[in-house]
Amino acid sequence: MSDWGIEDLDLDAYLRRIGVTEPTLETLHAGHVRSIPFESLDVLRGNVPALDIASLQAKLVRRQRGGYCFEHNLLYAAALERLGITVSRLLGRPMLGGPQAAPRTHMIVVAHQDDQPYLTDVGWGGGCLLEPMPLREGTMQQGKWTFRLSRHDEIWVLASLISGEWRDLYGFLTDRQYPADFAMANFYTARWPESPFANRVIAQTSSPQTRQTLNGTELAVISPQDGYLEKRTLTKDEVLEVLATRFGIDLSDTERDEVAARI
Repeated sequence: MSDWGIEDLDLDAYLRRIGVTEPTLETLHAGHVRSIPFESLDVLRGNVPALDIASLQAKLVRRQRGGYCFEHNLLYAAALERLGITVSRLLGRPMLGGPQAAPRTHMIVVAHQDDQPYLTDVGWGGGCLLEPMPLREGTMQQGKWTFRLSRHDEIWVLASLISGEWRDLYGFLTDRQYPADFAMANFYTARWPESPFANRVIAQTSSPQTRQTLNGTELAVISPQDGYLEKRTLTKDEVLEVLATRFGIDLSDTERDEVAARI
């Protein structure tokens, strides 16, 4: 039995959820990003998301919900392994606030195919990788987005080109991680009083052309070249509406009421 519980994954149901009929590393990554939104509404409601495979597929696959990085990438990694693709589950350090501003609280997956390691990440939220990126220094165009991988001593850094400026997203090491490492990072991220996920609505999606973000009551659509294509402040009722209509997040009545109370 795998330490990661991959035998509990209903692979066929997952593939239907992401609209993939011919599963490969590339099609799984693209299908997942296209189909399952980033959202942290369970954390906002005061819960620590469960990370076992049965719970992840119940939420993200059967209930048509989204999740944040640990949920997305653990589910995705399990599917890759079920397809016979070797993966390394790693922890990264978000760098949007500076290179040492945050602990290692982001999960990524390095997949190995044809003797080549690829950085893959379906759980960064808006502006995430749209397809696997070879784990070597260089840049890669994905749709209208441009990404850069660079190495500083032993640390890999992923950056994105936004409005002509490189912005570091996160850095990571390739040291082995265990389920307990993700359990600790998940608990800290959900329970830390200053966690952005615990204090406001966050939902994000990415496409080859744009990033769509709901941050608190602010809805924005962003282009990597042109900046904001849309930016407006929503009412509480509008927030709940766009969670369903624009992000495809299916909330129960209880969840909807609990989210509304925190807006």
